[in-house]
Amino acid sequence: MVDNYLWQELAAFAKYGTFARTAEKLHITQPTVTRGMQKLENDLGVQLFARQPNRISLTKTGELAA
Repeated sequence: MVDNYLWQELAAFAKYGTFARTAEKLHITQPTVTRGMQKLENDLGVQLFARQPNRISLTKTGELAA
């Protein structure tokens, strides 16, 4: 079962576009957001983020999930 806070973090990322900004708006640390999003991907068994050097964005699946 996926925790509700992970969905909130994903929705916030979709709105703000970065883990740092998401963390700032949710009043948590950036590493907490990073770990949470990795946990969400593992729990769902899908890739939600396209990770590139110095850039992260939602995949089409991530956009639908958000």
